[in-house]
Amino acid sequence: MYSYDGIEALAAGFFAFFGIIMLFALAALVIMIISLWKILEKGNKPGWGALIPFYNLYLLCDMTGVNPWWVAIFASIFVAPFILAAIPFIGFIGILALEAAIIYFQVLLSVSLARSLNKETEFAFGIVYLPIVFLPILAFSNKANYVGKNPMKDLLFDNLKENNNSNVNEAQYTENTKYCPACGNKMEIDTKYCPKCGKEL
Repeated sequence: MYSYDGIEALAAGFFAFFGIIMLFALAALVIMIISLWKILEKGNKPGWGALIPFYNLYLLCDMTGVNPWWVAIFASIFVAPFILAAIPFIGFIGILALEAAIIYFQVLLSVSLARSLNKETEFAFGIVYLPIVFLPILAFSNKANYVGKNPMKDLLFDNLKENNNSNVNEAQYTENTKYCPACGNKMEIDTKYCPKCGKEL
C-alpha cells in the first residue's frame, strides 16, 4: 500500500509542475498581447484592441487588407462543428472544409501581416509556427515598419470581388498604370492597394 506521505508528495509534485506550466502559459499570453498591441499601433489601429477576441483579428484584417469576412468564418468554428456533427457524412465533410478554411485564413493573415510590416513572405511561416518569437520581432524591430496594406491574394474573396466588379470605371486606367483616387499616387495596373495611402482599389 502507498503511504499518505507518498501520495501527498506525488500530488504536491503534480501541482507544482502544473503551476509552472500555467506560469509559462500566462507569460506567453502577456508577451503575445503586448506584441499584438504594438503591431496594431504600428498600423495606426487602437492598441487596446489586442485585448478583445475577434475584434483584434478584425483590426489585423483591416490593417493588412485581408477581407474581414474571414473573421466571421473563423468565429464560426466555435458553433458550426456542433451543428454539422448532427448531419451524417455531409457534416463531417463540412467540418473538414471549415478546418481547411481556418488554416488557410491563418496563412493568409500571417503572410499579409508580414508583407504589410516590410518583411518577406517567408517570415510568415515563423508567425504561423512560432508566434511567441516572431510576433515580438514584428512588434519591436525598427526594420518592421508599416508600409500599408499588402495582402496575399485571397483565393476566395478576391475571385468573388473580381466577378462582381466587372463594371469598373476604365477612365482612370492607362495601358500599364493607374492612379489612386484618394491620393493620386501612380501605380502598376495590377496593384490592388495603394502603397502610399493604403486605399483599396
